[in-house]
Amino acid sequence: MYSSAVNRIVPKIRSSLQNTVTRSFTATSTLSSSLPSPSSPLDQFRDPLSREKRFSETVGRSWSVKELRRKSFDDLHKLWFVLYKEKNMLYTESNIARRTSVYMPQKEREHKVKKSMAAIKIVLGERKRDKIAQHALKMEALAEAK
Repeated sequence: MYSSAVNRIVPKIRSSLQNTVTRSFTATSTLSSSLPSPSSPLDQFRDPLSREKRFSETVGRSWSVKELRRKSFDDLHKLWFVLYKEKNMLYTESNIARRTSVYMPQKEREHKVKKSMAAIKIVLGERKRDKIAQHALKMEALAEAK
């Protein structure tokens, strides 16, 4: 009696195990196919240089306010976008380094990007204040003319 019950249950267990394995395999294969390919847009958030190269190369300097004052609004906008992407890429690399417990090379890059972005904000603020002052002078001249 006991063996007949086992004979009825074992095939059911085997088929359910096979279905589970099949489902997990298809989920894994779907997951691996959804991972970013080397030419994925998510690669913009990874540093294209290898770790060894990043350790050996020197980092450039940040943009100064004096240099940025000579740039047009469009150039400043493009530079802001490039710096923003660089900042996000550095945050991604920093997070990966923290999770894998490795040293983040060229840590000073984050500071230089922040400093350059702050310089752009200073220049745009100066231009805004100058434009407001010019408008106020114009309005004052119109009021005096009346």
